[in-house]
Amino acid sequence: MKLIATIALSFMLALAGSALAEDYENAVSATRRGDFAGAFKLLKPLAEKGDARAQADLGAMYLTGKGVAANPKEALKWLRLAADHGNVSAQFNLGTMYLEGQVVMRDYKEAMKWNLLAAGQGLAAAQVNIASMYYDGVGVAQDYKEAAKWLRLAAEQGDADAQLNLGNMYVAGQGVERDLLRGFMWTQLATESLSMGETEKKAVRDMSAKSLSPEDVAKAQAMVARCKESKFKNCD
Repeated sequence: MKLIATIALSFMLALAGSALAEDYENAVSATRRGDFAGAFKLLKPLAEKGDARAQADLGAMYLTGKGVAANPKEALKWLRLAADHGNVSAQFNLGTMYLEGQVVMRDYKEAMKWNLLAAGQGLAAAQVNIASMYYDGVGVAQDYKEAAKWLRLAAEQGDADAQLNLGNMYVAGQGVERDLLRGFMWTQLATESLSMGETEKKAVRDMSAKSLSPEDVAKAQAMVARCKESKFKNCD
């Protein structure tokens, strides 16, 4: 009898979990349609039940005023709950808020804490934040080598901003041994997905090739092709 009761309870919990998952997917679909108010109505009860994804999304909605009136206090509350539950987007949002002094007082220690947690889960945007802190010496001692390390992690995930900055560091020899070919490679890769006009992209490409001979450009272009084909795993 006890065994049957346990199975029944497990089945009920499975059904509840399935229903919660369906509600969350419906909220995601509503967001994609631009129905933020509808998404908010679905997310709020999920967040109150402890769903970290819903808490993170709810916090972002309160932060941006999409689907609900902007409320920084509520945004911070829900983002912190989600971040404490290990939600990577909430950790990144909190880290960025502390880094930029948005909603909260600027606090570089908290910024590093939350960005490190998000970066540890592989989030490229958080890795870029950490790189920027080391590059500028914000909240930590300036360390170009550390900046380059974090940029490389993000660049190998296809992050265009990281690729462009890493390319510039190779050209300047900051934190890495100066290497114009690698500088060209990362810069070229970045321009393929950066949000900028073609004229600006051409200017960036021309600048990265400025000090290279035609033979070196050919070698660097081969490196670009190899890096792309390997999905950024073979970029040495």
